[in-house]
Amino acid sequence: MTPRSVKLLTPPTVEPVSLAEVKQHLRLMPDQTDDDLYIVAQMAAARRLIERRLGIALVATQFRSRWDAGAVVLPLVGPVLVDEDHPLALTVDGVALTSSDYELDDDSSEIELDAAATGEVVATYWAGVAPGQPIAPQLRAAILLYVAHLYANREAASLDAPAEVPMAFETLLASESTTGVW
Repeated sequence: MTPRSVKLLTPPTVEPVSLAEVKQHLRLMPDQTDDDLYIVAQMAAARRLIERRLGIALVATQFRSRWDAGAVVLPLVGPVLVDEDHPLALTVDGVALTSSDYELDDDSSEIELDAAATGEVVATYWAGVAPGQPIAPQLRAAILLYVAHLYANREAASLDAPAEVPMAFETLLASESTTGVW
């Protein structure tokens, strides 16, 4: 069932690629710092574009979703993070559930409640790759390609030299799509 709402609670605090990696990809020297803020902004834009296109979170991000009742399928996930630092909290009509009241299917991000929920179900959860863990190499390459494209093409359009994201970017995203959509 599609949630009634999804709210970002805690945005990512790190990017899946470092500024140093991007600067090396752009063939910039470490002491060339004039564009660092611009590059960091483009890194976040590239990550966010990939997350939206694939329907996943690439780095640890906390969300809250609400459903009227029924089956609960967490949106924008992959993978769901559940550990001491990334708790999953579920309530039904404001009453907190314990982990014995539900089962989380890590593969589908579906939560099966032991009792049929008749009221509002709220899930507060983390999704993405755990801190310190690498993302898929194809997605790392896609971020680097997209940032390089944005760095080289700072305008939306140009009559002299129209630019488009290279086909390699689309191929890299397609290789990680689980839905066939990218």
